[in-house]
Amino acid sequence: MSKGPIAVILAIIIIGAVAGYLFYTDYVEGTLVLSITDPALAPPGNSQQYDPSIVHIYATVSQFQVHIVGQGNASGWKTVTVARQNIDLMTVLSTSKILGSVKLSTGEYDSLRFNITNITVNFSTGASATYNIPSGSLKVTIMNGGFQITPTSSVAVQVTLSFKNNEILAMNGHLAPVATGKVVA
Repeated sequence: MSKGPIAVILAIIIIGAVAGYLFYTDYVEGTLVLSITDPALAPPGNSQQYDPSIVHIYATVSQFQVHIVGQGNASGWKTVTVARQNIDLMTVLSTSKILGSVKLSTGEYDSLRFNITNITVNFSTGASATYNIPSGSLKVTIMNGGFQITPTSSVAVQVTLSFKNNEILAMNGHLAPVATGKVVA
């Protein structure tokens, strides 16, 4: 058998393998499972996480985005569809709540961003106060460099979101959240 047909067959096999690999890594998605918890920032020497007069802290969150490593701040954000939710942070003090799961393209991601459209705090006196986040958007850097999505993989990222007692009790209408993100599975 001459070398010509063998070379053509090998070239077809190699091209097919490369094309298959590129298709697999570019179009077969992995899953991001996003959850939230509030570890609450307890003042030093005080085991009470929030002032006892605070009964509920409702945060309305929506429009999640993930940032692709190495992309610019304006172009690197990809919007993922997660339903708008009103979360009572007092219910996630000792556990986490799954916000949803989304399919993501293969790649490395280093941050999350989401809108917080409203925060309402209910007090034991029956009073309530409404707050906003100065930018309306919260950017959360994922610890240890972020996470990687590979085809058919599943990665769980937990966002911790807390507020400071003194800011809540000041009732000035503004809160500066403390937020982090970490891969938990």
